[in-house]
Amino acid sequence: MTLSKLAVAMGIATGALLSLGSNANAQSFGFDFDTTYSVNNAPTGDILLESVKIGNEIINDFSYVSTVEIVANDPFAGGNTGAASADTGDTATGGVRAEDASAEDIATNLGTNNLNHIIDTEDKGSFIIDLKFDKVIDNLLIWERGKNSDLAIQAVDANGDLIGDRLLIEDEMWFDAGYSINTSEISGAQEVGSLGINIFADLGVESDSVDTIRFISQSEFNGPDWKFVGTDSARDVPEPALALGLGIFGGVMALKKRAKLA
Repeated sequence: MTLSKLAVAMGIATGALLSLGSNANAQSFGFDFDTTYSVNNAPTGDILLESVKIGNEIINDFSYVSTVEIVANDPFAGGNTGAASADTGDTATGGVRAEDASAEDIATNLGTNNLNHIIDTEDKGSFIIDLKFDKVIDNLLIWERGKNSDLAIQAVDANGDLIGDRLLIEDEMWFDAGYSINTSEISGAQEVGSLGINIFADLGVESDSVDTIRFISQSEFNGPDWKFVGTDSARDVPEPALALGLGIFGGVMALKKRAKLA
C-alpha cells in the first residue's frame, strides 16, 4: 500500500496548525523534512539531492518536472523586469541561465536533482505556470532561496482544470533547509528554506493521479526563488514506516536538517 492511499484512508488529521491566506480553504498544512545531499563547491556549485526523510520514511523515488506550460509571465524588457527566469549556481554544472526563460528553460532547471538549478523571480514579478511531473506525485517538496517570499500552488487535473484548494505559503512558514546557495543573479550566498506539501491533506485533492501543479506568483509575493521536486506516489513503503510517518501530514514536525557532504 502506498503512503498516499493510507494517508487518505486515515483522514490525515494530526499536527500543529498554521494560518493560511484567505484564498485557501484548508486549515492546516505543511511538513518539515530532512534532506540528504552531496556537495561540490557549495554554495556556488552542485548540490545534489539524494534522499529525503519524511517522518520515519526515507525516500529516494522522486518525480521531476518534465514539461511546463507558461500560462502568464510578465515580459522581460531588461534590468529587473519580467518575472520567472532560469538561474544556476555560479560554478554549478548543467542547468540553464535565461532572463527571458522559455517553458523548456524552466523544465530543464526543474528536471534535475541539482538544488542549485532554480527558477528566480523578480521582486515584483507575476506569473502563472503549470508544472507537469514525470510521475504521479503524493508530496511536493519545495525549496525557496532567501526564505523571504510567498508563493501559491494548486493542483491541475488531466483536463487542465484546477482542482482542490489554492494554497498560499507565506514567508514565515519556511523551515531551514540546512544549506545556502549563491547563483548568478545575486552577489552572495543566501539561506534556503524548505516545506513539504501533501497533495491530499494540504491541497484538498481526492484524485490519486495528480501529476501537474499550477504555481502562482503575484507582485506582492516578493519574488520567490524556487525548486520543486515531487515524491513518486507509486513507491514501495515498508508498513512500519507508514505507521510512524503518518503524524507529519496536516501539520508541522520540526526535524533537524542533516547534510551529507561528498
